[in-house]
Amino acid sequence: MPEKKKYQDKNHFKITSSTPTPTNFISNPCKFRGKTIDILGVISNSGGMTTREIADQTGMPIKTVNVYCWLGEKRGILERKERWGWIATSFGLFILSINNNNDKSNINKVLIKDKSSINHLYTVPKESHQLNLSIFTSRSDIADPERVVVEVLVGHYERTGEKYRYFRDLYHFCDETGVSAVDAPTAIARLKEEGCIYTRKDEFGWKIGLKVGFVERLKFC
Repeated sequence: MPEKKKYQDKNHFKITSSTPTPTNFISNPCKFRGKTIDILGVISNSGGMTTREIADQTGMPIKTVNVYCWLGEKRGILERKERWGWIATSFGLFILSINNNNDKSNINKVLIKDKSSINHLYTVPKESHQLNLSIFTSRSDIADPERVVVEVLVGHYERTGEKYRYFRDLYHFCDETGVSAVDAPTAIARLKEEGCIYTRKDEFGWKIGLKVGFVERLKFC
């Protein structure tokens, strides 16, 4: 009887020891592709993004983004930014860098074959988000706090392509911009009157963004 039990235990050990672990699964960079890489790409250019922002940037349905972000967290490539958004982990950035290196020629250049079967290499211009901020900052009627707020939002737009940012509250906004809590309400109210920015509160926090018309003026003037 003891001999039979020993034989059963030996078989049990063999079965369980061959089962793959989650660590083995997520450590293979080739496992990540498609929508996962698209989401990592847009998140890596920001300090954190909400599910809705990711959906807007990638064109995916919000439900799809939710699923992929949840799976990304389980696999160690994404993590929660407090309770309002997502950020890429160091492992996620590593996965993205490998993917970018492999697909560099497909991202930056397009190979076109002409009628004589000679290949010509054309560089695809990257969309520019650069704005002429001096049009606004050089105005004599603009106070320093107003100028700082616009500079922060424009800087974020030029880096990420996003015209808005989320803040937890007024004090978080002041910490991020360097504008005092005394000057911030007046500066925000003035910029809203000027048609430069808008504010909105939703389930993700306090959203402050550049108005589309204001951005267009800085682009083309």
